[in-house]
Amino acid sequence: MIQIGTTSYLRYEEHDRETRTQTPVTFKLQEDGGIILTRGQGQLRVQFHFYLNQEVEMAYATPYGQIPLMIHTTRIDIQRADDASSGRIEVDYQLLTQQQALGKYQLRLIFQR
Repeated sequence: MIQIGTTSYLRYEEHDRETRTQTPVTFKLQEDGGIILTRGQGQLRVQFHFYLNQEVEMAYATPYGQIPLMIHTTRIDIQRADDASSGRIEVDYQLLTQQQALGKYQLRLIFQR
């Protein structure tokens, strides 16, 4: 995790053993408590904006086009060591499309250098 001003960034790559591809992932932890999760690159890049008790519109990119979605974040918990060498990020959220719930999701990330 690195700190730039009042914003923290956590970057890593997901490795898919089946396709042998690597996908860049970035968590941007904002001073206001919001989290922006960016995954992928190019046309398959997606950004999830998590803000507690808020609904945020987004477009999910697929090879077949954009899918409009709404993210409703119900929980954010960020814990990290004083030196930011380790910690965890937890986010609970719902995905909706046209005001219809697609599902409830939990994101859990434990990190250390």
